[in-house]
Amino acid sequence: MNQDFQKPFATPPTIFTVALLLGIGLGLLFPWPVLAWPIQATLGPPLVLAGILVIRQSIRDIQAAGTTYDPFDVSTALVTSGIYRRSRNPGYLGLALIQLGFAILLDNIWIVATGLIAVIVTTRCVIQLEERKLTDAFGASYTAYMKRVRRWI
Repeated sequence: MNQDFQKPFATPPTIFTVALLLGIGLGLLFPWPVLAWPIQATLGPPLVLAGILVIRQSIRDIQAAGTTYDPFDVSTALVTSGIYRRSRNPGYLGLALIQLGFAILLDNIWIVATGLIAVIVTTRCVIQLEERKLTDAFGASYTAYMKRVRRWI
């Protein structure tokens, strides 16, 4: 495997954090409330929790396979079990769920908009690089996995 793969300009947690903060700032400057408090309180926290749990499970599945969760490090195993049977990028999916949960909890449509931008940036600038890295490392096994399991959900 070529260990000198092109690295993304930022990590997904950084991309989503910047998007969240930008959305919060836009919401303060240009408030646009659309949800009733019961909806915010009922849907927001469970989505944040779901995102955290998805990330936690993705870390556990990677560690159980004996490889690294660090996308900048060399992957020593292709993980296709556990939560990775449903999503090739459950950690990034978890970040998106957290972003959506905060958007609902704070009734901030701007967080939704910046979250969508974070998903697009993560897909184009991180996931596609990782897919090339993993294809180089695992060849036909990874290609077959890509055909069976979606990027996000």
